[in-house]
Amino acid sequence: MIITQIIRRIGQMIIVLFVLSTITFILMKLTPGDPVNKILHLDVANVSSTQVAETKEKLGLNQSIFVQYGQWLGQIAHLNFGTSYQTGESVSKALLYYTPPTLIIAFLTMFTVLFISIPLGTIAAKYYHTWIDKLIRITTSITVSIPSFFLGTILIYICAQRLNILPSSGLDHVTSYILPVLSLSIGMSAYYVRLMRSNLLELYQSQEVSASRLRGMTESYIFWKDLFKPALLPIITVMGMSVGSLIGGTVVIENLFGIPGVGHFLVDSIRVRDYPVIQGIVLMIGCCVIIANTVSDLLLLWLDPKRRTVQQKSSKSTEQLDGGPL
Repeated sequence: MIITQIIRRIGQMIIVLFVLSTITFILMKLTPGDPVNKILHLDVANVSSTQVAETKEKLGLNQSIFVQYGQWLGQIAHLNFGTSYQTGESVSKALLYYTPPTLIIAFLTMFTVLFISIPLGTIAAKYYHTWIDKLIRITTSITVSIPSFFLGTILIYICAQRLNILPSSGLDHVTSYILPVLSLSIGMSAYYVRLMRSNLLELYQSQEVSASRLRGMTESYIFWKDLFKPALLPIITVMGMSVGSLIGGTVVIENLFGIPGVGHFLVDSIRVRDYPVIQGIVLMIGCCVIIANTVSDLLLLWLDPKRRTVQQKSSKSTEQLDGGPL
């Protein structure tokens, strides 16, 4: 069944990436500005029309949009994202350089969010309507409303300029990841704290918990078996869906902290209308989102036996309908 899920997800990935590539290509062509103007610096240099025509021919921009799209799809089919208009280097090679810092920040942010939100959400649910619960709710209400770039600016001022204990830009040391990760994870954790709290409070009133208490099970058994594990399932689902927005948030954070990641690379490429780079980054982000959703679905199947049973029954009924008489 897991293999079937993976195969189905691969098929969905191909369809989604095809649609995503088409939309991205069309939007790039509709965006105001000409990459040839950025390459030849037509706003500050005197360039002949012959040079402009030769540059367009070299880049293939003199062909129709359908021919350009067909050539680009052919390159993508061979896992070739083309070459950058500005540097002439392979986009795939550039992505291999810029992607690791972004993925590291995203992974550390997700880990930090889980590390903060699961204990705080559990404590808030356990001490429901006490001063501890109210304090956690007030704190999360404040932090969830603070934009990550504003929080990052405050952290730079306090930790880098005033206290001088953490670097404010670059990736010269492992500690360079601390401020970007905190900027992204603090606001994001507030949402997951509330989600964990609401999940546990709902499960406290479920029939499973009542049945376990009637059977004389200990509170620790009820917490780990009937409360904690089921409460994590919605967290995993939402976490998989949040990968796209998380990677999108790194665009601002990487530029704020001067980190050479995909976000920083994307902003520079948009500024100079480097279409192959922009399209390659969008497809790479799309792949990351789909892979994250696939991993979260597989984790749910592994952690939730009921979900596996439903999947098996639905697949069997589908096979029976496909093989039955019309």
